[in-house]
Amino acid sequence: MAVFILVHGACHGGWCWEKVVPLLTANGHTVCAPDLPALGKDHTPPANVTLADNVEKISRLLDKYDEPVVLVGHALGAVTISQAAEARRRRLKALVYVSGLLPPSGKCSRDMTALEPDALFRRSREVSPDGMTYTFARAKLPALFYEDVSPEDRYRAMERLRPQPIAISISPVTLTEERFGSVPRWYIQCVHDNAVRIGVQRNIVKLTPCKVISMECGHTPFYSAPEELAQHLETIAAS
Repeated sequence: MAVFILVHGACHGGWCWEKVVPLLTANGHTVCAPDLPALGKDHTPPANVTLADNVEKISRLLDKYDEPVVLVGHALGAVTISQAAEARRRRLKALVYVSGLLPPSGKCSRDMTALEPDALFRRSREVSPDGMTYTFARAKLPALFYEDVSPEDRYRAMERLRPQPIAISISPVTLTEERFGSVPRWYIQCVHDNAVRIGVQRNIVKLTPCKVISMECGHTPFYSAPEELAQHLETIAAS
């Protein structure tokens, strides 16, 4: 049996994995889906949050387990899991990016979204007056994140979104081949993603090669295809 830590993306919280966690635990796996600082039920002031804070939180969780962990990051969560791998490579069995904004060393997630300047993701983003957080235009959320999600799940998800600390998107990662590069990497492509479009995903994998799995789904497979996503995670853990 495996240990999974599931890291959410921008504006979401650990709640977004609520359909995947029971599937994995029912098969005997240990699963943790934390809230990153200022998101979910974590009440850290978002203006104070840095990438180092995210990495510290994930690193503390990794240190609790005796066996290597499969560390999964969705979308913007890719930045946090990559930098956590640099800090805790010996604690990891694999890194899994689910439509992840995975930047190479010296780059940030904003550099990855800039690969498609006219993307709906960029046109939907709304920065707060103080420049410290961003959200997404509510009218665009269904098409952006939840196009293939049931109306009930879509509504529940939209009601739980919170402003995203902007520091995570603009902080470059520092990754070395010796540390980050020594951890096996998988990339789960979401072919019909409207937020991180498939062309961007493919370019990301060209920049940082990973083993690739493709899913015929939108941006949030943890809602639209949780059983398939859980199966892929189990396959990766067993490899």
